[in-house]
Amino acid sequence: MTGPGDDPLIARLAAELRRAPVARPGFDARVMAAVRRAPASLPSRAWTWLREERTLALSPLGGAAMAAVLAGVVIAGVWGAGRLSPAGSGPAPASPVAAAPSVVTFVLVAPQARSVALAGDFDGWDGSRLPMRRGTAGIWTVNVPLAPGRYDYAFVVDGRRFVADPAAPPATGDDFGRPTSVVTVGGGAARAAGGSL
Repeated sequence: MTGPGDDPLIARLAAELRRAPVARPGFDARVMAAVRRAPASLPSRAWTWLREERTLALSPLGGAAMAAVLAGVVIAGVWGAGRLSPAGSGPAPASPVAAAPSVVTFVLVAPQARSVALAGDFDGWDGSRLPMRRGTAGIWTVNVPLAPGRYDYAFVVDGRRFVADPAAPPATGDDFGRPTSVVTVGGGAARAAGGSL
């Protein structure tokens, strides 16, 4: 095996590269003069211009005009940000025809109950606002117009006991510990929700 010192050409090149370069007299001065003559870059000139002190004389009319322009820019920015916000990050755009409420019939079969009412997200969980009517064989009903959406609800039996709807899916995450059910309302015809105790 041979090393780099075995080839005379490689040895000469390595020796030449190890020598310190010798600059011609005045080389440094010529380079520095060329650097001073070169125009500064645009960002550098802009930064220098921005840092210079200036005196600004402004008439009251000019000040009012500048304030109006600034207010217009702010209003345009707020309006544009609202129009360009991604889906789901703000209020939904209004549709030309608002969805009409659907009438949902809630039914509970509770022959032993003396009174039954409906309470839920749609009435602030007030058990006195939606009393149910007793029909034959202890069938309690109430019709409630509801806009499309998802609602948690429960039946209030005899004014004190909250009862989940046995015929509806249970609601998850009730913070008050009462049994609740879920109804999902879409636009369209009347729906029925209910079960029996």
